[in-house]
Amino acid sequence: MHRQIPHLLPMNQAPRCAARTRRGTPCQSPAVTGRKRCRMHGGADGGGAPEGNRNAWKHGHYTAEAIAQRREVAALIRACRDRLGSMRDW
Repeated sequence: MHRQIPHLLPMNQAPRCAARTRRGTPCQSPAVTGRKRCRMHGGADGGGAPEGNRNAWKHGHYTAEAIAQRREVAALIRACRDRLGSMRDW
């Protein structure tokens, strides 16, 4: 037989997270001590990305020079295809 678990365990007495789920119901996780939110809704310290843009990977793919170079290459490819297309008609 199953033992009855006492209704008021410390976990059951803990205040609940004040966040709302996508469904609109309140989150049922216990709030982090001294906070109104659970660890998944922003109650824990040290979470998230670093301040500022220090974690961004800068690749230069969208600089003006890179875009101009891609357009130039695309124009050359189109020109080559136009010439090769006219050579196939021989």
